[in-house]
Amino acid sequence: MQQIKKSHQMPDTCSQGQKIRFFTFLQRVFIGTLASTLLNLFIIFPSPSFAEVVLGVVRSSENSPDWVKITTRLWESGIAYKPINLEEIKNLGDLAGVNVLFLPNIETLTPAQIKVLQAWASQGGRLIASGPVGRSSPALVRQSLRSLLGAYWAFPLTQRAALQPRTRCRDLACTASSNWVPPEQKNGSVQGGVLIPADANSQTVATWKDSSGSSAAIATDRATYLGWRWGSDGSANVDKAWLQASIARWGGTIAAQPVAPPTAVAPPLPNPPSRVTRNTPTSPRTTPLSRLSPSPSPALPDPVPATFTDPSDQSAPAGLDVQANSNKPIVSIEAYLMRQELTNLLGRFESALTAANSGNTAVNLNAATPPQLVAASNSAGGPTASRPPVLQGATARAIASARQVLQTFDQLLQEQNYAEARSQWVAARQLLWQNYPKEGQRVGAEIRAVWLDRGTIVAARSEQGLAAVFDRLAAAGINTVFFETLNAGYTIYPSQVAPQQNPLTVGWDPLESAVKLAHERGMELHAWVWIFATGNKRHNTLIGKPTSYPGPVLSAHPDWANIDNKGRTQHPNDGKFYLDPANPEARSYLLRIVSEIANNYKVDGVQLDYIRYPFQDDNAGFTYGYGIAARQQFKQLTGADPVNISPSSGNLWRQWVEFKTNQINTFVAEVSQLLRQNSPRTILSVAVFPHPESQRIYKIQQNWEVWARQGIVDLIVPMTYALDTNRLQRITEPLVKEQILGSALISPSVKLLTLPEVVAIDQIQALRDLPTGGYAIFAVESISSGMQGFFNRTQGRPVRSTSAAEPIPYRQPFAAAASRYTALKQEWSFLLANNQLRVSESELKVLQSRSDELAQALSKLAANPSRESLATAKRLLASFQSQFQSSMRLHSGENSYQVQTWQNRLESLDMLLRYGERVELNRR
Repeated sequence: MQQIKKSHQMPDTCSQGQKIRFFTFLQRVFIGTLASTLLNLFIIFPSPSFAEVVLGVVRSSENSPDWVKITTRLWESGIAYKPINLEEIKNLGDLAGVNVLFLPNIETLTPAQIKVLQAWASQGGRLIASGPVGRSSPALVRQSLRSLLGAYWAFPLTQRAALQPRTRCRDLACTASSNWVPPEQKNGSVQGGVLIPADANSQTVATWKDSSGSSAAIATDRATYLGWRWGSDGSANVDKAWLQASIARWGGTIAAQPVAPPTAVAPPLPNPPSRVTRNTPTSPRTTPLSRLSPSPSPALPDPVPATFTDPSDQSAPAGLDVQANSNKPIVSIEAYLMRQELTNLLGRFESALTAANSGNTAVNLNAATPPQLVAASNSAGGPTASRPPVLQGATARAIASARQVLQTFDQLLQEQNYAEARSQWVAARQLLWQNYPKEGQRVGAEIRAVWLDRGTIVAARSEQGLAAVFDRLAAAGINTVFFETLNAGYTIYPSQVAPQQNPLTVGWDPLESAVKLAHERGMELHAWVWIFATGNKRHNTLIGKPTSYPGPVLSAHPDWANIDNKGRTQHPNDGKFYLDPANPEARSYLLRIVSEIANNYKVDGVQLDYIRYPFQDDNAGFTYGYGIAARQQFKQLTGADPVNISPSSGNLWRQWVEFKTNQINTFVAEVSQLLRQNSPRTILSVAVFPHPESQRIYKIQQNWEVWARQGIVDLIVPMTYALDTNRLQRITEPLVKEQILGSALISPSVKLLTLPEVVAIDQIQALRDLPTGGYAIFAVESISSGMQGFFNRTQGRPVRSTSAAEPIPYRQPFAAAASRYTALKQEWSFLLANNQLRVSESELKVLQSRSDELAQALSKLAANPSRESLATAKRLLASFQSQFQSSMRLHSGENSYQVQTWQNRLESLDMLLRYGERVELNRR
């Protein structure tokens, strides 16, 4: 974590690099003697070994008017295909034998159809789509399509435009995802729209010319999305080139003989699939690629800073700076971002309002008597859960204003009245900020964590002073404290392992006091431990040491140092010293520290911070890892001294990066094994960077996705610091996927230091609206009186309470799932009682029946965990999720953000059940 004040040390809670993206590769490559481990380090493009490509082209009532144009263009392209009627896609068998499916310009799909497509894709099917796919579908179908395609259609362009393929890349990930694209089609233009990447591994492979990089085509490992109406109007050459390349990218070649041309009278009959051959090793698609480095900027502004210099003092910068009185033209991408920001803010506002109102609502999906609605903000401190506020006055005006602006915004743009559009937008946003819901108890189990920094501990001076800090945290409803325990090479407590206790805490044992104080207040205490970062020039200044002092550990063991390629041990940017993760003695020392903390102090958890290498930039010739032990081990493995290789060394350099990454991976596994053997109830969490995985591997050798998927950590705490909420959401959304988290929980974080209070409150709401386990606040020293009051009113509890009001998800995941689901039903009950839930009578009956059944299963699982009860809960949850899209089809029309939030909360139940299966059942 990081201390921000100059009087404190800077832990590892740094901000972001390039826009969050996860990279994929065209094929699995094996590298040297460490090939098997490489597969744990990179996400790779599967390369299906299709004996033949069977292309299914979907026809619907929407593309029927252009069907002859579409099939004519298919024939001209020499592509054999099998026409499939959309209404006939009812089950997986209807797509049997089809391994590539093309959805040309289809705007309406049903929940049942999207479910079939999801199942088909999960079995290896590949998708190609064009035009505003799914635009007229229900909100939850659109969301599912975003996941399948990795992108969505944002808005149409006002005129035809040419494409600029992205074929020149400096880095491996970009090259791997775009080296299949066709060359630019001269004099070719099409009528298209701007696509927005929606997934972590989405790659823009073509942009619209003269549009500031807006995406025209986006690719993932299993889909290609073309941002224009294929086969309708525009250049035939563009259509043919891109479809041929989209098919060929998965290993197929185009049919040697074209099929018979279609007629204008009837659609063509199905044609037999063409035989294809695998690309040879000399094909550009299978040429081994050199290495990873940051990708080019995406169409949208980067959500994180572009530099990878250690960003300890940074957060992702604020997004839109809209000047109310400016009449400067609003370009398409700016208009999109303005709509998105206001829409999402309104959604979070209403989500917070509903949560605040429903906290004391009895579950009753037949409710007829409306309770009072919740009021807007109140600046007074202290609990007010018993005083439900009322939706009226400024709160109602704020909502109405935002909705009105969203309705008239496009008209003002068409009239070129840009000043008025900006003025109304700014006023609506300001009204929402001013009236943001800050009252009403928030119910439902969640992780409410905070980092208790060393500066605050030192300032407390004694157990009595520290008690006052814990009293404030208990009153705020905090249930998890990350207590800074090992920092800059010094332990906060008198250690028998470390060479020296922190000079600023000598005379008392803050860790012993903290464990006692936390447990007296019903909170958990997790020891926050700096791992591979040790000496620190900022801390040196506080204790009167030279800035170049390496700290007590490296002073005693200089051969443990991590060294850069210029022979330096002190990082030139962050001023810290680092241990060599490959050094067995340094690793043993750190394990003994962890064991001492866990065994002697009975902490509830251990959080690993600085679990990485120092920040590097190999493109600029600045790299780390050349400690004595690391050089010896790598030379034994490969015969090469790493000081003599560079990024231009190809496979050898990749082996070097892999070697370093594996040092971190294996150390985390050793800590996990140590705790599970000796302290099995101790929660292992990691404070990590949310940068794209491939960037982290080359910059800091931190691959936390592996730790999560292998089940060796319990809680991922990504440092998702941002100065506005939309950026926080864009940073966080890619991290909460099941395929990334495995059986781990995730609790993203908010850095309070430079945030206005209402933005911090809004960011906490955003994290609650995503499928997370809760949130973490950095740090105690930055909690203002206003934030303290908000926490007290909305999640507080009596200071001397001996048990948390709700189960903590990482401690009681099954009970937490039941609690969260009850809170969800309370929201539905409240809205229903106030005629704000738009569902038909028949859908309401189904919702009530299935929701009651699921609630009973979750309660039974929480009361008596067993594999049988878990299987039942999983089955009923999956069934309910499938039905939920249909049940909410009416409500999602005007409340898509709210419905997506509920869907996210159902997904969080999935996460809790996966985690619970490992910690509550497998450990028995």
